[in-house]
Amino acid sequence: MANSKTTYYIITWLRIFFGAHLAFSGGRYVFTGYIPEIPGIGGEWAAANAALGLYQAVKYMEFTFGLMLLANRFVLLALILEMPATVNIFWLNTFIVATPRQLFTGPQELFLNGVLLLAYSGYLAAALKPRLDPLWLWDSKRAYRDRYAEQIIAEGQK
Repeated sequence: MANSKTTYYIITWLRIFFGAHLAFSGGRYVFTGYIPEIPGIGGEWAAANAALGLYQAVKYMEFTFGLMLLANRFVLLALILEMPATVNIFWLNTFIVATPRQLFTGPQELFLNGVLLLAYSGYLAAALKPRLDPLWLWDSKRAYRDRYAEQIIAEGQK
């Protein structure tokens, strides 16, 4: 897909929308302690998570990741770290609870996170290579050089 202004604005709007959704959902718990009523076995699952402290941790992460998306800082990191919660929310809302509200919010969350991960996936290219050589964080600028891996292999064979 060619990079166009329209595509940029659509992705930016989706990022801001998803960030606002996460910040609101997480912030509602962070600032008020609100836990929504979830019917049936889904509510039991949420209550068990709350008893373990997992629900609270997820809400703090949602709030943090939402702020990261809104501020356009560490976007890919926020999207990757939010994906496990997104999959859980999608499964719970779509297949377990399946009330009209949940049938909208579960797929919406998966769609937003998935599309945004796809839009930012070009930055994952190095991580998706079948073979990588070690590269320390403080040497990360070297990864942007063309044919860097071949150079360090050649240096090692001297």
